[in-house]
Amino acid sequence: MPQVTKNAPDAHDTYNMCAAIAEEFGLIVEFTCHYYADYVQVIARARTYKENPEGEVTHQALTKYRYGTKTAREQLEYGLAFDLWCQCDGMGATAAKRGPTYQWNGRLEKIRRRTAQ
Repeated sequence: MPQVTKNAPDAHDTYNMCAAIAEEFGLIVEFTCHYYADYVQVIARARTYKENPEGEVTHQALTKYRYGTKTAREQLEYGLAFDLWCQCDGMGATAAKRGPTYQWNGRLEKIRRRTAQ
């Protein structure tokens, strides 16, 4: 039986992603965690480090999750670091077009009933 947790990213993978951001784009990644009454919020920021550790924030990503979630915090931080890497690379992990889907000719796609085969 496949075990999903064996392939899940851990702290080493998060470190490697942050090191890749630092090496390729010259940015330092910092994670900030805030605990609220109902949820935990983790913010990842990519900063410039030109002789100033409190440099300008160029990109940031955020995640919120409820207490008691089965997803490990390292997995969430890896997702944030990957989102920062995508933003730095110019494509953005969350740059999907929102709203209704369109056909190839630009018209709105209509929901069709399935036909039995």
